[in-house]
Amino acid sequence: MSGVADAAALEVLLEQARRSGRLALDTEFMGEGRYRTLLCLIQLAVPEQPGIDPIALVDPLEEPRIDGLLAGVLADPEVQIVVHAGRQDIALLRRHLETDVVNLFDTQVAAGFAGLGAQASYDSLLADVLGLRVAKTASFTRWDARPLSAEQLSYARGDVEHLLALAAELQRRLAELGRLQWALEECEPLSRVSDERDPRTILERLPRLNGLSAPARLVARELVEWREQTAERNDRPVQSVLGDAGLVEVARRQPSSREELAKIRGVDQLLGP
Repeated sequence: MSGVADAAALEVLLEQARRSGRLALDTEFMGEGRYRTLLCLIQLAVPEQPGIDPIALVDPLEEPRIDGLLAGVLADPEVQIVVHAGRQDIALLRRHLETDVVNLFDTQVAAGFAGLGAQASYDSLLADVLGLRVAKTASFTRWDARPLSAEQLSYARGDVEHLLALAAELQRRLAELGRLQWALEECEPLSRVSDERDPRTILERLPRLNGLSAPARLVARELVEWREQTAERNDRPVQSVLGDAGLVEVARRQPSSREELAKIRGVDQLLGP
């Protein structure tokens, strides 16, 4: 697909990342209607060098083999990975590539230490820090549809085009303020984020769980595990299998027949047609 890197172009860019010690990263993904969020595109940028395109777009849907080239660079402590509000990006890549992602610098985290707001958007930081204004037109398009449009490819490139320059200026300001190390320490936990679903944690977050008896809690635990397995097997959102409120009520009442189950609100998905 035009505009997306092949293996040769990606290898050139990643070698430049190793030489420079810096790699900007962003992703596009789709979570709607799925059990797990689908990684649809990976955007990368390196410092400019004559003769190479400093930006590469990697398509994990059409070229699933070449995104694996990234794993070694992402896990290299000598290469700083620059992201903006990158928690979900990093969690996705850790799962998709089965790799660690270390030496992270998040420009949103850094902006907070620089006095620019803890939740500053990428667009606002480009304007406030670099004096750049960029148009964003494709953020809510279907990133899982192929082929990607010229508008989408341009949008994707824009997400990393100025990210390294923004990071460099924020690092300069933080160094002057004596806060750079603080920001780096705050970014470090990002290397451990995950989007894997833990049934025990999900169970503890259910509404009205504390009102259940001990036997009912055991039933709720079994229902949570069944719901996760069913949703994963069918690649559906867990709430479309059985909502939280309905799950807790089934655990509390423990119906012994279809008729008793039908009396509980929010279990239509279990009853079928």
